[in-house]
Amino acid sequence: MKNIVVFFGGKSCEHEISIITGVLTLNSLDKTCYNPIPVYVSKSGEWLYGEDLFDVAFYKYQSFKKLKKVTLLSNEPTLYYKGKKPKKLCDIYCAINCMHGLNGEDGTLAGLLKFHKIPLVGAPLFSSSLSMDKDYTKKFLKGIKVETLPYVSYTKSEYIKGDSGLVNVENKIGYPLIIKPANLGSSIGISTANNRDELELALKKAFTYDSKVIIERFLTSFDEFNIAVCKMDGDIVLSGIEKPSRSQNILTFDDKYQNYSGNAEREFPAKISTKLQNKIESVSKKIYEEGGFSGIVRLDFIFGEDKIYLNEINTVPGSMAYYLFTDSLKVFSAMLSNLIRQSVKDFNLFNSSVFSYSSGVLKINGSKGSKRLTSKN
Repeated sequence: MKNIVVFFGGKSCEHEISIITGVLTLNSLDKTCYNPIPVYVSKSGEWLYGEDLFDVAFYKYQSFKKLKKVTLLSNEPTLYYKGKKPKKLCDIYCAINCMHGLNGEDGTLAGLLKFHKIPLVGAPLFSSSLSMDKDYTKKFLKGIKVETLPYVSYTKSEYIKGDSGLVNVENKIGYPLIIKPANLGSSIGISTANNRDELELALKKAFTYDSKVIIERFLTSFDEFNIAVCKMDGDIVLSGIEKPSRSQNILTFDDKYQNYSGNAEREFPAKISTKLQNKIESVSKKIYEEGGFSGIVRLDFIFGEDKIYLNEINTVPGSMAYYLFTDSLKVFSAMLSNLIRQSVKDFNLFNSSVFSYSSGVLKINGSKGSKRLTSKN
């Protein structure tokens, strides 16, 4: 049986949502082929393992003392119980990233697992880092000629120095504005502003979550659309397009996640023209391919002023956006199996390259340059 480690939780404002994604993924894996191994990353950053982690009700009571601490060691694709004398828990065939936000979507986990030679279902380090920072996301999208709303980035240090930057924002973009922490998701820390006073309050709120924000032109009349993209069996697969409902002028945290209580409303598939559907699909495929993505990625669009704008790239979408592909967990299970096979195939292809080169530099003796490197000098 092949061991699949599912990472979830983490030091993130989206910790609880990550638990839901992780537990759903654990219980959806095909048990005839794979042995799911939960690794819950606590809010303090500890890696914890235990059979209780399969039950979402367990997390309500925060009784984590009976869980075992686990870790990775010395460049091995192996999970160990943590201690003075680490004991092997299991070899790892592949891992799945279900960690939203910090350490999960920012590329940290992807880089760590790559170092330990572990295939990953999820976006690689570069793609994750690029998508986590909304400022760099927009720069990337501009480079591949994908439309985004006009914006400026603004750092906390610039804000502390004075309001000259705000004058530039007002002159360049104008009100109304939407203010977002650059490295956060789930609509946390986001506000709109119609004047300087509201802008000041919005910045104060956003800077409690991040040291950089983006200030963007806000459309007062618009629709939002979501689509998920993945690669399976070497082919790019697109989900249906969703039009989520929102209770306010922006899609809030509650709007995004109240569906876990069964109360969310959405239009799926979205009732849109064939022209708009084709545009969303073609742009989504382009972003996925040009950004070097893997795993399931959800793309969020805004449609207003008769134009479609890419709003955000989510490399670890809630519940891995299975609901955009299917309403069947059995089908989602088959999707996970396909994604695992694809990730292992991509991993093996990458590792078929040559990573060392014998230059002979260290064999050069007697040169003045090599003498300067000795401890005697």
